[in-house]
Amino acid sequence: MAQATPSLSDIKLYRTLLIVAGAAYFLFWFIIIAINPEAFDPILGRAVVSSMLLGSMLLTYKSSFFYNNIIRISYGLSYILTFYYIFLLIENHYSNTYCTGMMIIIFGGAMVFKESGSLLIFLITCILSVGAGYFFMPGPGVNLFWYLSIVGTTGFITYLALSMRLKMQEQLATNNLRLEDAYKEINEQKKIVDIKNTDITDSINYAKKIQQAIVPSKFGLEELINESFIFYRVKDIVSGDFYWYHNHEDELVIASVDCTGHGVPGALMSMIGITLLNQTVNLQGIRKPDKILSNLQKEIYTYLQRGSNDGMDIAICNVNRKKMTLSFAGAMTRIIMIRDNIANEIKGDRFSVSCNSPLKSSYTDHTVELRKGDVFYLFTDGYADQFGGTKQKKFMYKRMEALLVEIHQKDVLEQKKILDSTLNEWKGRLEQIDDILVIGFRI
Repeated sequence: MAQATPSLSDIKLYRTLLIVAGAAYFLFWFIIIAINPEAFDPILGRAVVSSMLLGSMLLTYKSSFFYNNIIRISYGLSYILTFYYIFLLIENHYSNTYCTGMMIIIFGGAMVFKESGSLLIFLITCILSVGAGYFFMPGPGVNLFWYLSIVGTTGFITYLALSMRLKMQEQLATNNLRLEDAYKEINEQKKIVDIKNTDITDSINYAKKIQQAIVPSKFGLEELINESFIFYRVKDIVSGDFYWYHNHEDELVIASVDCTGHGVPGALMSMIGITLLNQTVNLQGIRKPDKILSNLQKEIYTYLQRGSNDGMDIAICNVNRKKMTLSFAGAMTRIIMIRDNIANEIKGDRFSVSCNSPLKSSYTDHTVELRKGDVFYLFTDGYADQFGGTKQKKFMYKRMEALLVEIHQKDVLEQKKILDSTLNEWKGRLEQIDDILVIGFRI
């Protein structure tokens, strides 16, 4: 018999077999005596054999030798248990009860064998021993042929049944090894992916710091217009939406920009947008919204000269605090002005700043005479396009406009909180689908 290296499952199995066999063997003979009071009952012998089984089981917890050799010990005890049954069979002559018990012990002993060769040797040894024991019976009550036929048939059936079990176990063990190898390979691949994801995430987080350093502070607008807020929620770590403002004497230029895409592609486009706005307004001194957009349209061809379809949807306002006017120009955007509790939508042109638009695009300038208490909102499409609600549909511009009318008289910080809580309630457990930007200010 080959010595297999005992696994934790082997140890558990053989401990269970030893304790069950030891206890069952000792109790079995009480059942035999109850059935046949005249049966031969060497109580000392069964106590010794049972103690050997139970003692071996207990020693596996104390002795490393028994623990490491539990398979060999179980093999040996199965032989001892079988031969002791043969001894009892001979002493009590032939009886159906004892023969049944003997067959049960052969089945039980054979259960511990993990190889077909060892199982075959065990069963042949048992059958030959039983056959040899026949000649020592003083008066066997059954013909030798029938006796050996019953034993041989039972042994053959046992071999077939347990061989099938062993083959299934071998196949299962092979499959388990393959699964373990696959699991290890998956774990190794997962570690590689995790490392790469960590590197990528670290890089994107660093890119976020760069983007935040370039974009003006959200709180800087409050210093220029006391009653103002910026509600800004990115979908991913970096954003394709950005806000921008620049103050020059009595003129304040404010922009909300939605670049193509979100995440890293959108963030790259936003860097171009911020650069072009700084160059157009700060360096070239262009502060009229329609002229700003026209200049951006011209410059975008220089930056995206290899046929890119990317671009920006922009809403730009110029608030002239001396003349009390607001000029607006938009590329695929609109703004909302609320006066006397009525929302007025000012729409921009229906083409964006991109290589898809004509190079010499002319944008429309909208100028409004300001009154004290007028409220303006610039925004990208992320808020209105967010899915949610009971039917998981878009929030929509009309619902957003109604919400802004409802809250426009409240303190700007409270407005920002309401926009946030309303979005969370609407979105629920759904994923945010785009970057979200809403800029509000009161004259």
